[in-house]
Amino acid sequence: MGAVEVVAVAEDLALGITRGLHPKPYEYVDPNEDVVAVVREGGVTALLVADGHNGHEGSHALVDAVLDLLPQPLPPTISPREAATLLHAAAEQMRDVRRTLPQPNRMTRSTLTLALVAPGPDGRVLTTAAVGDSAVLVVEEDRVEQVTRDRHRFLGDRYSLPEIAGAMHHAVTPLSDGATVVAASDGLTNFAPLDAVAPCVDGAAPAQTVRAIIDLAGSHGAGDNVGVALLAPGRTS
Repeated sequence: MGAVEVVAVAEDLALGITRGLHPKPYEYVDPNEDVVAVVREGGVTALLVADGHNGHEGSHALVDAVLDLLPQPLPPTISPREAATLLHAAAEQMRDVRRTLPQPNRMTRSTLTLALVAPGPDGRVLTTAAVGDSAVLVVEEDRVEQVTRDRHRFLGDRYSLPEIAGAMHHAVTPLSDGATVVAASDGLTNFAPLDAVAPCVDGAAPAQTVRAIIDLAGSHGAGDNVGVALLAPGRTS
């Protein structure tokens, strides 16, 4: 409890994760069920955050599946239909994994948020596809905007492709040169107010910023896992 791991992936990229700085106030299966991941290819960066329930195997299997199923090379954006197809296929792979698990982990399920950042004709473009309440924030100076919409949905439940499309929130957001993209599990957004995130993004190295964001969640009593993936402004290659 209280341990934090932060990894600087590149000069503009960092990941961080913690079991939490305070005990969870509810029953759970595993101490930490969050997953964070990043992929970069050809100037496109993909950030992934998943928040598992009833076992870590679901969130890990889901992120593994998305990483396997993402097109190569990484697309600069992804349409709602393409995103729903991707998440549906990943969820089916996750369901195959959980059938091999004993109870209670056999009921594992997970949120998932995918954020793609790519150069566009008029600046960088952020595309998000999310099921559940893991969030993507855009931070610029003292302003923070959550571009995903929280929904009480979990991949791993039996969803058809149209149902996945209906449960998913998809958005395309232009980014200014100074914008920072933060993908995070609800261990951050359920505890820390959004406007408190902006002071953490003060031009420091991404790893320091990720640590500051995780510490912010803890200072507001985060009794949950916290996973953060951060892309600093102005660099995509």
